[in-house]
Amino acid sequence: MGRFPKWKRALALFTVIATIKPSVNAKRNRYIVPGAPWYDTGGNVLSAHAGGIVEHDGKWYWFGQNERAEDKDLFSGINVYSSPDLLNWDFEGKALSSINGTVIGPDTVVERPKAVFNQETQTWVLWFHSDNSTYGLLRQGVATSPNITGPYAFQEVFSPLGGTSQDFGLFHDVDHDASYALYSNGDADAAHDNLISRMNSTFTGVEEVVYEFPDFDLEAPTMFFSGSRYYILMSHKTGYRPNNVVVFSAEKLAGPWSAQSYIATLGTRTFNSQSTMIISVKGSDQSTFLYCGDQWTTAKDLYLSTYVWLPMKFNDDTGALHVEWHDLYSIDVKTGSITVPQGTSYEAEHGEVTGLAYTTLCVIQGNGTLTISNIEGTGQPQWVSIYYHNPDGKCMLE
Repeated sequence: MGRFPKWKRALALFTVIATIKPSVNAKRNRYIVPGAPWYDTGGNVLSAHAGGIVEHDGKWYWFGQNERAEDKDLFSGINVYSSPDLLNWDFEGKALSSINGTVIGPDTVVERPKAVFNQETQTWVLWFHSDNSTYGLLRQGVATSPNITGPYAFQEVFSPLGGTSQDFGLFHDVDHDASYALYSNGDADAAHDNLISRMNSTFTGVEEVVYEFPDFDLEAPTMFFSGSRYYILMSHKTGYRPNNVVVFSAEKLAGPWSAQSYIATLGTRTFNSQSTMIISVKGSDQSTFLYCGDQWTTAKDLYLSTYVWLPMKFNDDTGALHVEWHDLYSIDVKTGSITVPQGTSYEAEHGEVTGLAYTTLCVIQGNGTLTISNIEGTGQPQWVSIYYHNPDGKCMLE
């Protein structure tokens, strides 16, 4: 994993944090580092964007869009990875591949995959948003497999309940073995709504709208159940530009749902990420819930996008929820506990600046420099996190 979280461009200060040393073996990860490149156990950049994660038989499986520089097709496949610890991921191959001449061909849109197991049919069902290159069809699609890693056999795409569907999310109610499709019904004048729709008994289609958020015009929905309250997170529609993700909560799926509130500190744009999924870790000591978002680049270089995974804190009495930033941390999937390494901070105003550097509006501009002296290391490899300010192009930092 890398070392420089991109969201910190929003901070008007310069801080260096020296933390404990990372793993020497790049193929074994000891920490989750939000916003950094993530490598699988084969040493390759992990490519599973806009994904979904499920736990099965003591392992976690991560499905996501394959986005690599060498793959020029609009749809080049859905990848699947497995992990025993949420830190180290084995590449299992492509769960779903494009099929020439079909609605999931290389020139089509297949994105935001989510998998769920159906007890009735003993089948894994892979859901996704299905579209054409101009996003004019707005449909949902399903593929099935007897094995969690696939390969999945494409079944069909459809317009849910005769309507339209944008970004897709999935919530599985473990207690009742019921699954729900989460989606926006589009940008048309008659749309702008967000729906929670119950799936049929085989989890291969939707049969009833359980709740509708009218005219909220949000996307990228993801949901979890804390044990007493439901929380649904959704993003505003700003393309690949990050925004302030919001949360609603309710005691029942059918509502009433609360008013929306932000999940992260304003100004961070949800730490430069867009919501995609939530990981629920039911440990022996505690239950921990991780917010998972994509830190998108642009449509032309999606392969450079990274992931932001962060712990969430919430209050079931009030429905308040907040995502906590950490430069790096680890999670014990057996106990559910989070461990955050501690380090030493060095403030910019205590350093020496030259050239056109500022310690208020812009830390480094042009050929300016900032030197912070008397930093004590351990003599071993250490993590270094740099906080810096780049207010929308008014100053540049390379």
